[in-house]
Amino acid sequence: MSTKQSSGPSKAERLTSLIYALATKSRKFNAERIGEYLVPEGSADTREKALDRLKEEIRNDFGLQLNKEIIDGVPFYSLDTTDWFLPPVNFSPAEAGMIALAATLWKDSKLQTLGLNAAARVTGQVDAMTPVSPLAGSLVPRLSMDEPNFKDCALAVFNRKPLKFSYISSQSAQTERTVDVWGIGQRYGNWYFTGFDHSREDIRVFRLSRVQGNFTNFRHNGSTSKYHPRPDDFSMNQVLLDFDRKHPGHIATIKLHRDEAIPLRAQALNGNADSADLQIGYSDPESFAAELAAYGPAVQVLAPEELAQKVLQRLNSAKSAQTAQHGMSDYASVKFRPNRATGRGTTTTQVMRNIDMIQYVAANGAVEIEELAARYSLSVSKVREELAMIMMCGVPNGQHDELINVNDGDLESDTVTISNAALLAEPQKLAPMEAVAVLGGLNALASIPEFEHQDVLASALAKVNSAVARFEGWNGALGFALSKARENDIPQQLVQAVKNHRVLRLDYYSASSRTHQLRDVEPVRMIEDGSTQYLRAWCRTRESMLTFRVDRVLSAQTLDEHFVAGQRHEDQQDVQIHYQAQAEDLEVILHIDAEILPVIEAFHPVSWSTGKIDNGYLATVRFSDHQVAAPLIARHGGKLTVVSPDATREQVVLWLDEAIRMYED
Repeated sequence: MSTKQSSGPSKAERLTSLIYALATKSRKFNAERIGEYLVPEGSADTREKALDRLKEEIRNDFGLQLNKEIIDGVPFYSLDTTDWFLPPVNFSPAEAGMIALAATLWKDSKLQTLGLNAAARVTGQVDAMTPVSPLAGSLVPRLSMDEPNFKDCALAVFNRKPLKFSYISSQSAQTERTVDVWGIGQRYGNWYFTGFDHSREDIRVFRLSRVQGNFTNFRHNGSTSKYHPRPDDFSMNQVLLDFDRKHPGHIATIKLHRDEAIPLRAQALNGNADSADLQIGYSDPESFAAELAAYGPAVQVLAPEELAQKVLQRLNSAKSAQTAQHGMSDYASVKFRPNRATGRGTTTTQVMRNIDMIQYVAANGAVEIEELAARYSLSVSKVREELAMIMMCGVPNGQHDELINVNDGDLESDTVTISNAALLAEPQKLAPMEAVAVLGGLNALASIPEFEHQDVLASALAKVNSAVARFEGWNGALGFALSKARENDIPQQLVQAVKNHRVLRLDYYSASSRTHQLRDVEPVRMIEDGSTQYLRAWCRTRESMLTFRVDRVLSAQTLDEHFVAGQRHEDQQDVQIHYQAQAEDLEVILHIDAEILPVIEAFHPVSWSTGKIDNGYLATVRFSDHQVAAPLIARHGGKLTVVSPDATREQVVLWLDEAIRMYED
């Protein structure tokens, strides 16, 4: 066996070894021994806190329970693994494909990878060529997790725990809340959570993005309040739909100043004729303000005043961030690479990956190292590094034969084998965030009206629920509200054309050419990405598969013509919306806040900074011209800025200035 070349075990190695050892019934560890292993140089108080963190980590990240047993007056600990291993359940190829599809719906690359690995583990089918695209149906949602408090909120749902937090209402009033969290769900790209609000002594719904700062765990012990458990018949889906009905919306009066705002005519309640003043209904002021801010000087809010102020606030935030943003000369030493560097990620992410790697290699007997690199999106050298760490895991401070055996110590081998890890080699149930990734996607599919593969979906859901560690009710606790709550009839018309293979004639506004024109298309699939819907269709004019934004479809006519689906209608396997840049396009370097990385990942950057810069990353993207950047900057109100070229930076500020003046004059 090789020896470790560092001063001591890494945190990931310590956690992997403790899980390995504590789950082995032949050995027991008291608090002192665990604390000493976790924090060798720490005080008694530090070690006690480390043990408390360990309990939380294994519960929240692995779905495991740390049990305490008193022996001769001394507390000893072990892991309860009775509900950790997968039950004997078999998945059909269609069910496995449906579960893989559910994982690919997430735009967040980390959650998608987590979900795909978990899907492969529970189904036992790791073939990347599983045809998931035909299972997608006529409408596919795209899910995002770009909220900093998402994980803490989801874990509170999982653990049935109350949270304390500061909250800003839609009227900008800040209050302190204590809520027994019951469920979390996404509605048109926005995350909401609900539960019993002790501040109001009633059930309330909260928008996650309005939580100020971080959540704080709250204990009802010793207080006058009492925890209110989630009702047995609770459904987050129903909460979101009821929330829509209780909040029928508002009406805004807006004025169009330029043709770039023509797509808004498709949403007008007073027709989409030539009138410059439009009335548009909306339900969420924050989302609608972001949408209108992205049009900049092309549109102005006349009423209500509250909405106009929200648009102005977003524009001002965007300008302040852009004018404060450094130019490329201040980042001269920054290096770039084709893919965003994620490093090891969090310790628990690495431990979960390592356990999955052990299980995957053990299940296959021997695996080529290039296959592991591809499976976990790591370089070969990084895989060797993690295998070296795994090789040093085992019983803490144990003997040579109590360590996990990787390749009999030969880490230069291109073929990987792992032995002496029988416990970790058994497939485990889904941990909490894995359950979010897999069951969240499945529930999103289940929320689609008239989903074409309900039978396969229902059977996959039932089987996956039995593969979730220590939790019941994810189906009710995770919710999604998609297009069924919309009143606009164009999306429904497009969906019906997809289902019936009918040719459509679209009056479509092209943002690139800034004109609208008639297109005859053969529709293949609808994709809903947050508040925006897209149509994937074969365009007879361009003779290629194209993506059309539904909010830019001014009118749609279903022609009396059917088409036969063929090879040209085959859509991409992962049903993502592909942004197609051209080699001659303008290269723009952006700074992106870490919270909204999925926004720019959708543009497929040609390079990323090798590490984090301030609170985000630099990315190089290709845009057709300078004017593409400004709407993105405005929509995200300060979380996205242009670094280079200087001409684009200047154009963005001028564009924002012009938009701001409309509201200040």
